[in-house]
Amino acid sequence: MHYLESGEGSPVIAIHGWPETSREWTEVAGHVGDGVRLLAPDTRGHGQTEAPPTGYDRARLAQDIVDFMDALEIKSCPVIAHDWGGIIAVKLALDHGDRVERLCLMDTICTGWPKFVQYYYWFMDGDRAERFFARHGRDFIRSIVGGHNTDLPPPPDCPVEFQTHEMTAPELWASEDHLESYWAPYENGDDARVSCEYYRSMHFHRVIEDPGGTHGERYERVSHEEMGRLWREQTIADEYLDFAPEDRHKRYEGETLWLYGDYLLEAVGGCIDSRGYPTGDPSFESFPRHFPALTAQAVPGGHFFLESQPELSGEIIRGFLER
Repeated sequence: MHYLESGEGSPVIAIHGWPETSREWTEVAGHVGDGVRLLAPDTRGHGQTEAPPTGYDRARLAQDIVDFMDALEIKSCPVIAHDWGGIIAVKLALDHGDRVERLCLMDTICTGWPKFVQYYYWFMDGDRAERFFARHGRDFIRSIVGGHNTDLPPPPDCPVEFQTHEMTAPELWASEDHLESYWAPYENGDDARVSCEYYRSMHFHRVIEDPGGTHGERYERVSHEEMGRLWREQTIADEYLDFAPEDRHKRYEGETLWLYGDYLLEAVGGCIDSRGYPTGDPSFESFPRHFPALTAQAVPGGHFFLESQPELSGEIIRGFLER
């Protein structure tokens, strides 16, 4: 497992998102405060970490972080995570809570996908994703991360519609070298295959009210084949799908901070409730369910605010680590 290290002092594990690598933490590392030893691994198969044929489910990815901590003789420490790193960190906290001193989740999800985001169906449509990455990977990174207008095909070939970059990168913040560092593992490494493995390891379910079921609900599996067909036909229903029904009612009692992009409320037509949490999508409800000691805060800069707003992000993280 390859990792970047910055600073000296108490360890903090930082888990990157998709389609990024540990490079994501380079700019913010200098703003998280003195006395912090930031440790940012490339997760399994991404960047310079080995890419074995199997082992891309959430439980294995969380165990990788436990093994990483064991290798560095870290009994427990704070964990901060963005996007897919947050999915891993949630599983880590729910199953290995004694290893997580406190948790900061950035523009990520817990156990279910937001209704307004549908690109994950794309990965289930045969080898469409592999063919797309082979042909359009560089432009995809430039568009979704960098906010550049590129000549990408519309869905179903492309996983998202790039009519606007307000959700991902409303400002052109990334240098060409920065974007190249994210594209290179797709061109020269295993990141394209591994990205597909991450998403295809997930099994999605409809959550159906059932007074006779555990917790008053039951779960109906949606096959990858059905999801691929719905994507191919562009007939996806406006419904919430849960990818971890076995974890829906697990809790992590430690202090947790949820940082989310301020674009989210407009995207879902939501508002802030009396507890200070965003509303408007069923996936948001999982945060207080899993994390009773939760606070939430909006951050400007689109989905990649950690990198487009490194000073602000670092200041917020520093305050969370110190309080």
